[in-house]
Parts: sequence; structure tokens; C-alpha cells
Amino acid sequence: MIRILIPTYPEDVHAVEVALALSDRGHEAVLWYGGDFPTRQSASVDVQDGQVSWEISGPGIEEGRPPFDGVWFRRPAPPVLPAAEMHPGDLPVARRECRHLLSSLYHLVAPEAFWVNPLASHPRADFKPVQLEAAVRAGLTVPRTLISNDPPRIRRFLEELRGRAVYKPFQTSQWETEDLTAILLTSEVAVEDLPGDETLRLTPGIFQEKIEKAHELRVTVMGAHMVTARLLSQGAAETRLDWRVPGVEVPVEPARLPREVERACRRLLKSLGIVFGCLDFIVTLAGEHVFLEINPAGQFLWIEEACPEIRLLAPFVDFLLARQPDFRWWPSQIPDAIRHADYYRKACERIAADRPKHVPPDDLFHVSSDRP
Repeated sequence: MIRILIPTYPEDVHAVEVALALSDRGHEAVLWYGGDFPTRQSASVDVQDGQVSWEISGPGIEEGRPPFDGVWFRRPAPPVLPAAEMHPGDLPVARRECRHLLSSLYHLVAPEAFWVNPLASHPRADFKPVQLEAAVRAGLTVPRTLISNDPPRIRRFLEELRGRAVYKPFQTSQWETEDLTAILLTSEVAVEDLPGDETLRLTPGIFQEKIEKAHELRVTVMGAHMVTARLLSQGAAETRLDWRVPGVEVPVEPARLPREVERACRRLLKSLGIVFGCLDFIVTLAGEHVFLEINPAGQFLWIEEACPEIRLLAPFVDFLLARQPDFRWWPSQIPDAIRHADYYRKACERIAADRPKHVPPDDLFHVSSDRP
């Protein structure tokens, strides 16, 4: 039996589906919700007689002690403290101490296990400027880009692009106000759209040349296995600029990357030190592939939901079990492989049943980074 640890957050359908599929294969997955710490979890590190041990206990992780054969560092959640019950002066100190202990445990939990993705690479690979620099070195085409909080430089950049520019946040964020839900996505921008200099200084952003699209690609890489989906985002006005608009379904179909672009993608992941990632590309009207970003903890089951012939749940589960950075998957050799459609309803039922046991996601993320 192989044991896989999955640090994540409640309501994560991806994590629960994978856990259920692993269980059906005779293996064990332990879901570790960091937001339950410290109110519903207890953690200890014990140093005695030259030996170091650790343990954590709480709802759903009663058997959460090592050893683990693999770790899917899915979307680890920070500790959530009961702010309303604490003195405001104590809260920052308590939050800092809790984060220190929880982050330490990630480094102690399974140093010899196979990690998706390696802990040391996780923060670096998520930084957009680092991604773009690595993509250029890997040989990928990248749009002309300025990442800045310098108002004069931002204005000059937009003037040079003459209205052919977009603004992007570092993370697609969502937050609630009293009367609406705000979502920050890619937006067209010109000099006259910019806020005042003070706001520009306080909110650095990504300003990028707008590229005309024939369609877009979502490329999911698992070791040496690469799955490419074509997103027909230009068929609806709402998704032409950013296909992630809520409530609008984008048609998806199988696709393949040109060999030279595929090789460049592999160089990019190697440079970032990761073994899994979801890459986004624009394919121009002339057929050029333009790299936008890579998400080291990206969503992927929505692709199989939109186009069931594109298999993603089965290869990902096999990837975790193989625990090999050069993993490859051949669907023609596995006709009875598991499918997303077999597990989605079960995962939703499991999440609903477990919901009272855990800190609610609304308390977990005041600003959500649960982007595709």
C-alpha cells in the first residue's frame, strides 16, 4: 500500500477525487487541511535522546503520522485563528507563530518522499516574473511585458503599445463586498484607464501586449506526460480576453503541441524545479504559440469534464503512484482507467459530509487564489 499526503483546503474537489481514486486502488490518501490549525488541530515536534519525531492530530487526519511515500503539495492552506476571540495586539504574534510551526512541519513530514511539486521549488515556481524569465530562457515566445509599480514607466509602456495592452494581476483574486462579488481578471487597459500614481505605486501589476488569438491551449504536464487541450475561447465575446470568466463554458477539444514547443515546456519545468504544472498559451492567427503563464498547482479536472476523451484523473493518480519524474502514460494500454465522471459526485458528497468538521473556506480565504 502506498500512502500519499495531500495538504489542501476544504471544498477542494480535485484533492477529494484523487483521494477517493487512490483508496479504490487499495492505497491511502491523507487530506491535511492547514486551516484547521490551531483551533481544530494539534501539532507537536518532539526531540529526545537524539531522535526527532512529530505528529499532528485533528479531524480527518487521525492516521496522519509518517511515513508517507508521496506528497501532493496541492494547495496548502494557512492557519486560521479566531480573530474575534483574540486581542487585536495578540493576533499578529499568534498568527506568525502558528505559520512558523505549520510551515516547519511541511519540511519535516516526508523528506524522502516523492513530492508534487518539490517543496523547495514551490514558491519560486509560482512567481510570475520568475516564470517569464525562465520561459524566455527555455526558448518560449513571451509577449512584450512590463511588471512594475512605477507610474511614469507604466504610462510610457502603454503609450508605446497604442491601446494594444492588457492588465493582469499576479493572481486571479475574488473577494466579497456587501452587495457584490468582485473578481480580478485580465482586462484591456490604456493610459486613460489608469488610476492615480499613488494607487499604481501601491498595487504593482503585469502590463502586457495584447495578442490576437485564434484559440488558446491549456497544457497539463505530469512528469514526462503532457496533455494538451484546445480552448475555443474566441467563440464568445465574454471569453475572448480571459476564458476564466465565471458562468461561461468554453468548448474544449484535444490538441497537440509542436515538438519544439513541447521540448521548451520540458526545459521550463526543469528550470523551475517542478514535475507538475498547467501552462497557458495563446495560438495566434499565424499559428505562433505564445506562452502566458504556468500554474504549479493548477486545476485540471475541468478539462476532462468539458471533454471526457481528454483523460486527466487517471494519469494523475498513476503519476502519484509511480513516483517518477519521467512518468509517461499511454491511455491505449489502460482501457478501463478511472474517469472524472465516476468520482465527481462521490467527491461532492464526501465534501458535504465532512464540511461541519473543518474551518469553513470563507474563513480560510478572505481573498481567494483558487484560480484555474
